[in-house]
Amino acid sequence: MKSEYKFGYVTIIGKPNVGKSTLMNRIIGQKISITSHRPQTTRHRILGIHTDDQKQIVFVDTPGIHSVAKKSNRRTINRVINKTAITSIDGVDVVCLMIPASGWTDADRHVLTALKGYKTPVVLVINKLDKLKSVNDLLPLISQSNELYPFAAIVPISALGRGSNDNVDHLLDVLTTHLPDAPPGFDEDQITDRSYRFLVSELVREQLFRRLGDELPYATAVEVTEFQLEDKRALINCDIWVEKDSHKAMVIGKKGEALKQIGTAARLNCERLLERKVFLELFVKVRSGWSDNARDLYSLGYDEGV
Repeated sequence: MKSEYKFGYVTIIGKPNVGKSTLMNRIIGQKISITSHRPQTTRHRILGIHTDDQKQIVFVDTPGIHSVAKKSNRRTINRVINKTAITSIDGVDVVCLMIPASGWTDADRHVLTALKGYKTPVVLVINKLDKLKSVNDLLPLISQSNELYPFAAIVPISALGRGSNDNVDHLLDVLTTHLPDAPPGFDEDQITDRSYRFLVSELVREQLFRRLGDELPYATAVEVTEFQLEDKRALINCDIWVEKDSHKAMVIGKKGEALKQIGTAARLNCERLLERKVFLELFVKVRSGWSDNARDLYSLGYDEGV
C-alpha cells in the first residue's frame, strides 16, 4: 500500500426510504443491505467496506431516522432503531446526509437537527438525480441547502446508477479528501462486518417486506435457527416471528402459497450470496408483543449497544 493510503468511516444517514442502502450496495458492488419500497426496511447498523488501491472506506448504513413524536413510532423497536441510527454518527470521519432531489421535507429537516453539536464534516448527498429533467433544476435546492447548514460539500447522485453520469465516483473522491492517512483496517476482500447467518436472515426479511401487505412486514422478524455451510450446499432453517395468529395466516397464505413465494425468492438470493445450492425451510411462529419487548428485541440482535 502507498504511504498516502486513506482509511476511514463514513456514516450514511437520512429519513426512511431515501436510498441509503441502495447507495451502499451500489458502491460495494453486492447486496449488503436489503431494500424495498417501504420505509424503514433497514433496522440494523451495517458496515459495507469499499477497498481499492488508494483507499478503504467503511460505510455505515443506518436505519432511517424518524420522529418519535408520532404515536406509531413510540414502540420499543422504533426507539431502538432510531437510537441505532443516531449513535452511528459518533466516531466517524465523515457523515453523508442523503435527501431526495425533490427537495427538503420536514422529515429531512428532522434528521438534520440530529447533526447539531457534531463537528464531523457533513457531505449532503442529493439522491435521485435521474428524476430531474436537467441538473440546473438543482440550483435552487443547492442554494437553499447552503443556507440551512455549513455542508463540507454537496454532491448530487443517482444511487440506482441511472443516467449517463450517476456521480457516485465523484462522491467517493469527495469523501476520500476527508479521510485520514492510514493503512486499511480490514482485509481487502472483506465487504462487511456481518456474518452470512445475519445476511441470510435479512434476505428472508426483505421478501417479507416486498411481498406482504402494508403493515404486516413491520410486525415480523426473522431468526436463523439452523445454518450449516457445506462445500456445495447450505442447509438453513429460519423462524419468522409474527405478533398475532391472523398475521401467521397471512404470511403462510392460502394453501401455503405466500410462504412458498417468500421462501423461493429468499432462497435464490441466498444462493447468489453463498455461491452454492441452498435448502431453506421457513417456519412461522407467533410471539405476541415481541416488537415492544426489550428482551425479545435483544435476543433478535436489536440491542446494537443501546
